Amino acid sequence: MRFKGTLTSTILISTLAASAAPALAQEKRSEIQDMSAAISRDLGLSAEQVKTLGSQQERAIALDQQLQKELGDGFAGSHFDIKSGVLTVNVSDRGLLERVKYAGAQPRLVEHSLKELTEIKNTLWGDPHVGGEQREIVKSQSAFAALALDPISNTVKITATREQAGAAREALAKFGDAVSVETIDSLPEPTINYMDGGDGYNSNNCSAGFNLRNPSTGAKYMLTAGHCLDDGQLVWGHDGVFFGTTLESWFPTFDDAIVRNQNTGHWIQGPWFDSNPSNGAFNSFSGWTDAPVGTVVCKAGINTKFTCGTISLKDEDVTYSSGDTVFNMTRHSACVQPGDSGGSNLSWIGGKFRAEGVTSGARMRVKDGKKRCLSVFGEKNVSWYFPIADSLPYYGSKYGVTLW
Repeated sequence: MRFKGTLTSTILISTLAASAAPALAQEKRSEIQDMSAAISRDLGLSAEQVKTLGSQQERAIALDQQLQKELGDGFAGSHFDIKSGVLTVNVSDRGLLERVKYAGAQPRLVEHSLKELTEIKNTLWGDPHVGGEQREIVKSQSAFAALALDPISNTVKITATREQAGAAREALAKFGDAVSVETIDSLPEPTINYMDGGDGYNSNNCSAGFNLRNPSTGAKYMLTAGHCLDDGQLVWGHDGVFFGTTLESWFPTFDDAIVRNQNTGHWIQGPWFDSNPSNGAFNSFSGWTDAPVGTVVCKAGINTKFTCGTISLKDEDVTYSSGDTVFNMTRHSACVQPGDSGGSNLSWIGGKFRAEGVTSGARMRVKDGKKRCLSVFGEKNVSWYFPIADSLPYYGSKYGVTLW
């Protein structure tokens, strides 16, 4: 595996079609049709069910944010059920059950608090501290492929290869029912194409994530995955035209990068993404979410285009096959393959797409000499994105950037 320092990446600027003509920014967009078709296809729902789900998720996400604030340390995780449209909120204090019910969520009394599970997770990782507006690269001390707080099982979920099974058994013996274990046959990988001899140069190696801007200065930027780029690396768009320079790139520990648009006469940016990169339908997004487990998310990327799934886990610390760990990622079940890295991941609430994060990696298998997502083999996809809830506070404080 080769990452930063060995790759020259081309970023697909998702707001433009092939000719990058300014007039294209005015073309009609068909967001609802694209979203409905993708969710229907990937989740097996009818058009009417998708419409109902959108309203249910909007309410669930708002309720989740409200109860996290109101319950404080009593909040022990949450998850959304697509079939019932109900948000379940875990509490470790029986006295909070009625409060959750009164707010409109399904209360569930659990044995383990988030504080307890977080302490166990940190112990298993060697107590790393990451996140916030200040960053530093943390060397992974992981004995596992991934660790996450699972609100459904109310455990620290350990993802382990068969070679890591011994360490997983030790964790079970030490922490009992506060941990659970899933076994996988290979480590996850960042979904980036490789630049080997004979490969195309500067051609769809990764995907653009979200357009950002500084409202005060008018400067424009693009957010993508950190493992795609190095600090100072030049970026060309899908038509081979220069876009700009990478200001910062973070990988491992984090997985995001920010690129300054230095060719605004050619590249027009706005609150858009492409559901069929490249030259596909333009779609708009508005704001961002940090949606709970169980909600639907869709991703746009140069390889697998527009695919949808549901959030499986949040705040998961994932160790890739290179040995590099990225902390606090969101796991989901949309198909992701090489070349999709850095692409947009979005929730759908209130008739609008909301930014969720940029694609980082996935568990994949090889078919016909190519790495493919697990659904190709009849299994549930396992993919990750780095949450924009982590990226925006950091880059916002340094560059004054916001979403449109």
